[in-house]
Amino acid sequence: MNNNILIAGSTGAIGKEFTRFYCDDPNVGKIVTLSRKLDDTEHKKIQSIEIDYSKEESFNNLDKVSELESINTIIIATGILHTDQIKPEKSIDSINFEAFKNVFQVNVFGPMLLVKKLMPLIKRSQGVKIVFLTARVGSISDNELGGWYSYRSSKSALNMMISNLSIELQRTNKDHITIGIHPGTVKSDLSEPFLKHVKHNIFSPRESVELMTQVISKISQKDSGKCFDFLGKGIDP
Repeated sequence: MNNNILIAGSTGAIGKEFTRFYCDDPNVGKIVTLSRKLDDTEHKKIQSIEIDYSKEESFNNLDKVSELESINTIIIATGILHTDQIKPEKSIDSINFEAFKNVFQVNVFGPMLLVKKLMPLIKRSQGVKIVFLTARVGSISDNELGGWYSYRSSKSALNMMISNLSIELQRTNKDHITIGIHPGTVKSDLSEPFLKHVKHNIFSPRESVELMTQVISKISQKDSGKCFDFLGKGIDP
């Protein structure tokens, strides 16, 4: 049986590469892509759906996914670090309410509302892998530099949501697996302004996705609720 996959944030650098990767996989059947604008990747496997993650009513567009009998993998690759109006905070004096709210909207509220809408599909499926893109900077125990208040705290909140969701799903189907995965530092619009300060490896989106898909393929029920990096190493909360 071919696997069905849903990719949220499919027009971002990493989401688009996940889509390309799975289009090339002969074991993948249908790929549902979600984004603020329709995915322009042309492939017979793809069904593209437009979603505005800041508006819960737009999630009604997911009714179009109801034709799927089951889903095997859900990858939520949405995320925001900065925009023209939002900058990562260097100190608490830089915190702005609207910016803080927008970061949480995209990094936490949107992903969880998406899973809420997908629950009927998840419940009628067996052994669903739900994968959220998180970040190492969301680890409280690993935080040595400080700053980036809204981004760090949003990823910490997302990690707690991952843990909660895992516990809830395991009560109804122990084969479901929910994890967070850190993609590494990836060359993209999100990271571009900060790459000059990076002293470790910088991945292309393809390199990151190839590493993450290896991790995704190997995770098992005992891993549910945890967060990993691109090499499959656990990240402390």
